[in-house]
Amino acid sequence: MNKLRFPKGVRFQCQRCSRCCRDTEKGPRRILLSVLDLLRIEKNLGLNRENFAENIQGSHPFTFLMKMVDGKCIFLDENNTCKIYDFRPLICRCYPFWIERRGNKFEFKASSDCPGIGRGNVLEKKVFTNLLRQAVEAYQHTNLDDNS
Repeated sequence: MNKLRFPKGVRFQCQRCSRCCRDTEKGPRRILLSVLDLLRIEKNLGLNRENFAENIQGSHPFTFLMKMVDGKCIFLDENNTCKIYDFRPLICRCYPFWIERRGNKFEFKASSDCPGIGRGNVLEKKVFTNLLRQAVEAYQHTNLDDNS
């Protein structure tokens, strides 16, 4: 059985600042994509992956990188709105959190850079359980030829 640790009592509400979608003063933003992310975007937009991603042969499952234009995600519009929000990549769904894995233990950490941390409602365990399920699904999905 996998063990899940997450920040207890953490509050989060997106402030729509698009900080997660663009380079910051700390450096360039790298929006990593899994094969599942890639296929989902291709299917929903009818685009070829070359239009929005580059293959970086990164660490599985994140082997692609979202293209950036002028330091921001290619899918961020002029109103700081995500054009692909309903099928955005896993890394975007998780932000401002990330998962660290040690054996069969998974721990969510929170980014102190996000102005949404400390605002809104306290996130319950089910939020993190759902994100972990999506991460495991992305990790298990490795076939670029699968159009499901």
